Amino acid sequence: MREIKRNKYIFSIYDEVTFTSARILNLIYKIEKDNLNRFLRFENINYIDFFASHPFLVFERGQKEYRDLRYYGFTDSSLEYINSKYIFSNQREKLKHVFAFLISKDLIKLEFEKKLIIYHLTDLGSGIVLKFTNDYYKGYIKSVEYILKIIKMANQKEIKEYQETWLNNSSKFAII
Repeated sequence: MREIKRNKYIFSIYDEVTFTSARILNLIYKIEKDNLNRFLRFENINYIDFFASHPFLVFERGQKEYRDLRYYGFTDSSLEYINSKYIFSNQREKLKHVFAFLISKDLIKLEFEKKLIIYHLTDLGSGIVLKFTNDYYKGYIKSVEYILKIIKMANQKEIKEYQETWLNNSSKFAII
């Protein structure tokens, strides 16, 4: 994200940090709006963001969610699906830098709750999210909703099991 005159921000989908920052702001906003604060931990945000960005590791052809997400422009032909385990672990490291960036720009803040670090949007962060109108973010939030619907009643152990199962689904995308 770069600042220009009159304190307006420009997000470009070609800038990975700003694009990911915008996604994370939208994700945190959705989690807070749905009052699912237990998912505001870094590991859960990383997990939800990854699978919402790669929903066809979770949903298969013929499922309503698959059809809906295709409508929003998601595709299952991305090469990222083939190497999803590597991309998942790599994303976690990149996300640490994105969180540092968002904190430094006063878009998110961290709080300590029961010995855990929980992330929340600041007023500035919420204000920016409310200005997003891009269809990609509408589709991304729909994908987030579908992922949250599956995991919202799960404990951390069950979430880890979902993660392993879904990451193993990358074999169905192998090129022969």
